[in-house]
Amino acid sequence: MEQLLVSDGTDNATLTKKNLGETEKHINTWLLELKILETNEERSRRMLEAAAQTISISGGGNIEYWVENANESDDAVPISAGYSPFRDLRILSRTIPALPSEIETRGFTENDTQEIIRINNAAFHWHPEQSGMTSESLKRTRSEAWYTDEDFRVLEENNQIKGFCWMKLHEPSSKSPSVRGEIFVIAVDPYFQNQGLGRQLALSGLEWVSKKKIREVFLYVESDNHPALKTYDSLGFSHLSTNRCYQRLIRQDG
Repeated sequence: MEQLLVSDGTDNATLTKKNLGETEKHINTWLLELKILETNEERSRRMLEAAAQTISISGGGNIEYWVENANESDDAVPISAGYSPFRDLRILSRTIPALPSEIETRGFTENDTQEIIRINNAAFHWHPEQSGMTSESLKRTRSEAWYTDEDFRVLEENNQIKGFCWMKLHEPSSKSPSVRGEIFVIAVDPYFQNQGLGRQLALSGLEWVSKKKIREVFLYVESDNHPALKTYDSLGFSHLSTNRCYQRLIRQDG
């Protein structure tokens, strides 16, 4: 993982090179994280500009800077530093149990790997992060501490995998005193789309974590993914907050 650190001795900006999906252009993209000692717009603006200068000196590239729980007032500082808002991730949530699913799913097995990769990449060919799944990237995610095969719910009918609903459990934290479930990834083989399987897969995931006595599930969805938003609205999910990404493209210096 390649990183660049920018510091003025008090405030810090960390730039981490992003692993890109197949849909991305061949340009270095850096995720920017700021650590400002005290909330201060001028200091935040200065570090945003310093990060851009660092990327310029390093050969140019694209910077992505995320703000959690964003609202319109958060636009002022990044825009004044030359960044543009270009992507919103909505966080949706609902309590469970929900309606029972009409399908039966099972846990992931090693034999599912290639079909899961194919379905994921076909369903998310447009997505900046989820596209371009490989055996290696899937293996890395499955090696993380939170992962279990049983929480990776696979829909197989007549010896054919039609989709999956990958659930993730979050331990209690300062943000939530109880275990929460997340619809981490949900995908339907494009050949079987428009049959209501996305809705049923979501219900199967909710049903699965409900059996574990979990009472809240959340997910992230692109603000312009209107079909998904319509489905989640019909399932009783409500909008909690929005994470906004600001982008700045830096041309090579000189």
